[in-house]
Amino acid sequence: MSTEVLVPGKLTLAQLRRLCAPERLQVQLDPGCRAGIRASADLVRRATEGDAPVYGVNTGFGKLATQRIARDDLALLQLKLLRSHAVGVGEPLPERVVRLILLLKATSLARGYSGVREEVVDGLLALHNRGVTPLIPCRGSVGASGDWRPRHTCRCP
Repeated sequence: MSTEVLVPGKLTLAQLRRLCAPERLQVQLDPGCRAGIRASADLVRRATEGDAPVYGVNTGFGKLATQRIARDDLALLQLKLLRSHAVGVGEPLPERVVRLILLLKATSLARGYSGVREEVVDGLLALHNRGVTPLIPCRGSVGASGDWRPRHTCRCP
């Protein structure tokens, strides 16, 4: 089985077509982007340890952006954020679409601007490489940036 190297910010349409073809390719992340992922995650880690308010890291969201979250509750904040985004309805997206979502999300996060840990990116790529396709409903969203689900009913061939 051949391996496709994913370079964040440099994916081509031809590459995306190969990645959603019936024959599943193994993928790996370009090693050159890993330092940026780690630096970004370290920045978020330091923010959780500091006193400065950082939106969505140690504060609430939207109208609650000025509400500070106690350091002991930061993990709970992230858990509740994940749970609030975990609801969708409708038919599951086709497998090839979900595979592309995993890969596009992984390469987007690997650009080093999101603050996620390397393990998150590697986990998404591992799902793909092991043939695990999460069920993602076709409809539903809170409309947040980076959400997995489209806000409207999609029609996929």
